[in-house]
Amino acid sequence: MTSLPRRSRTMRMQLAVSATLSVVLPIVLTGGLTFFLLTYHLDVIETSFERTRDTVTNDIARTDLLARAGDTARQIDAFLVTRIVEAKGWALADVVVNAARAASARYEAEGLANEAIDEVENRFRISKSPGLWPEAERYLRQQVGASPYFAEIFFTDRNGFNVALTNPTSDFVQSDEPWWQNAWSQGFAVGEVEYDKSAGVWSVDISVRIDQPDVGEPIGVMKTVLAIEPVQKIADSTAQLIPGGRVQISTGRGDLIAETSSGHARERIMNSEANLKEHGDPSVRESFGAQQTGFARDDQWLTGYARSGGRETYAAAASRFAGFDWIVIVQKPVSAIDEPITALRSIDDAMRDWRLLLGLAMCAMAILSMVLAVAFSLGAARRYAAALNAIGEMAERSARGERVSPAAIENPEEMVRVNEAVHRLSQAFHHPPRDRQFG
Repeated sequence: MTSLPRRSRTMRMQLAVSATLSVVLPIVLTGGLTFFLLTYHLDVIETSFERTRDTVTNDIARTDLLARAGDTARQIDAFLVTRIVEAKGWALADVVVNAARAASARYEAEGLANEAIDEVENRFRISKSPGLWPEAERYLRQQVGASPYFAEIFFTDRNGFNVALTNPTSDFVQSDEPWWQNAWSQGFAVGEVEYDKSAGVWSVDISVRIDQPDVGEPIGVMKTVLAIEPVQKIADSTAQLIPGGRVQISTGRGDLIAETSSGHARERIMNSEANLKEHGDPSVRESFGAQQTGFARDDQWLTGYARSGGRETYAAAASRFAGFDWIVIVQKPVSAIDEPITALRSIDDAMRDWRLLLGLAMCAMAILSMVLAVAFSLGAARRYAAALNAIGEMAERSARGERVSPAAIENPEEMVRVNEAVHRLSQAFHHPPRDRQFG
């Protein structure tokens, strides 16, 4: 009797292991293959999504930076066009025209036009204005006082001699200056950005020829000193709209006019050592190509750029003026741009969550299958072992000569047949055949 429980336990164990392997192993293999295929396709989808996300965010950044660069350039053009129209309007004022015409007659009557420039300068070495036309000077001061943009205004007669001014000039005779000659011959001239010592500001000169209104005869030249601080403020306004971004404005040669990252430091404005075309970031240097607008990228910055308007933009203000040839450069860090937008980030997070859920679901399914397989196999093993024990007990009792009844076994069929066979065998021992009784 001691060996039966061992055999019972062995059968139970074998049945449990066999059932577990027959159920769990296929599930694990099938589930593992399914999980591998699904995760592989998720990887493909995620890689494709990342490329799409990068493309979308890059396109969004490109569109945004190009739009901001173009808008900033248009604001600057609008500002400059308005200032040119304003300066030309002053040159047409009656008080200016009358003073220029009267000055020419007076200077010529005094013989200044026939003297050498050095001699004339010597005569006006202390005061650079004769002070003979106070109404004109008062008019100029009123314009400077009313304008937050212009730092200085003065004009000459047809000989290039000063007539009226708001600030002292370095010379009395201006006719030997390139700006005066260009304005006299072309009707309009714009100078380079430079530091105006008399006004104490970084500025650009706008020079306009003074013409006699009724006959169009040139009678003088007016020079206005336009501070570039408003241009720098336009750059500041744009930079504030770009988190972590910066704005630079330069001449076509690369000299800085505005730089928001340094607060428009004076030592960097128009400094050859800070020249963007030669010393700028790689994406900034690309801004000096032939394109009117463009987009570039380097390891640190995404860059959108736009050039200021040309002849068509300024045609209404100065028909022969080709434009300032300035470049607006708007940048944003690559690190900020590469952050996906909220909707794309949600999709990315959802894909990672689904990958985790898929793995957990496969593990849960394998564990549940194993538990169920073990439970069912142990139940079946318990029934089979009980039936075998009953049959074995019946056989042993029969072997001891006891009369036994068949065990109550309904299934499986093999067990039922064994049970019946053992019972028949036990009955044969108690009822021998007749030929053996009477032989």
